[in-house]
Amino acid sequence: MAYAQPGRYWLRDETEHERALAYLTAGTAHQLTLHDENTRYILVAYPPGATS
Repeated sequence: MAYAQPGRYWLRDETEHERALAYLTAGTAHQLTLHDENTRYILVAYPPGATS
């Protein structure tokens, strides 16, 4: 799965998980930008009940 490569590190990054959880717990959206050679992926998670 070549398309999954940019995010594989995130699965093992405990510090990044803690940061995302802190944002979401505080009621703030969290943005994660992943990239490979030619593509940039921007993922946004919103806390429960939030509107975009």
